[in-house]
Amino acid sequence: MEIKTHADYDASPDEVFAVISDPHFVAAKAEQMSVADHAGTVETRGDITLIASKRTLPTDDLPDIAKKFVGDVLTLLEEQEWGPSGADGSRQANLRLKIEGAPVSLRGTIALAPKGAGSTQDLVADLSAKVPLMGGTIEKASAPAIVAGIGFEVDMVKEWLAKRA
Repeated sequence: MEIKTHADYDASPDEVFAVISDPHFVAAKAEQMSVADHAGTVETRGDITLIASKRTLPTDDLPDIAKKFVGDVLTLLEEQEWGPSGADGSRQANLRLKIEGAPVSLRGTIALAPKGAGSTQDLVADLSAKVPLMGGTIEKASAPAIVAGIGFEVDMVKEWLAKRA
């Protein structure tokens, strides 16, 4: 199932990326989006920036069939592998999200690009639940929570940008 999101920021791509890749932001995001165990790290290897987080979310809103696979909480493992900045500040990341203990994953890209005095962020990803006969149902049930999580992160980035201004 394809998932697409779009966000506009009143800051340059370099300023947005500075927030996204700030270890304090990554740790705060993991903590604020979790009900239990969480972690967040940022690692730089040459011109590649690896951002990883582990978050736990409640499964209250999932259908019973999905809860059978994951239990009372979902443990999300997310990796963003950001490439170098382009001449205009644009960047692209490979995104991988895995739900621990469940055959559900998300793979895609995040593009950060200049737009006027600000920037845009576009995410395009494929949500996959490899469960015979029920995969589509699980994907449809999981998609709103994933999109909401992306929206929460966008709102956090905007808050952190406002604090830096």
